[in-house]
Amino acid sequence: MAVLPRPASPKALLADLRGLLAGDRRHKLVGLAVAVGMTSLIITGFIVEARHGILPEGPQITYAADYASTRTDAQIIAQQKIDQRAKDAALAEKRRAFQKVDKALDGLGI
Repeated sequence: MAVLPRPASPKALLADLRGLLAGDRRHKLVGLAVAVGMTSLIITGFIVEARHGILPEGPQITYAADYASTRTDAQIIAQQKIDQRAKDAALAEKRRAFQKVDKALDGLGI
């Protein structure tokens, strides 16, 4: 069983950073700046993307079906069968569209 190393203390981090900044190794500072800048750019990109363009603007309307409380079990089952057929047809259409794209990509050699 692999044993994980102990986490480093903040003192060790500061000592490593001080050792990096001390001395005549300016190329390491450039590398540090590039690494921090790229990481910040990627994280900022994710944050900006998460805040814009997910939901359309304006009020969100949610429709709910209202059924009579006197419906029988047979009526419920019949409605469920109708709904399932519609759901299966939509799924089959989606599957056909993906198969069409797959065949087109196979023709390109991808």
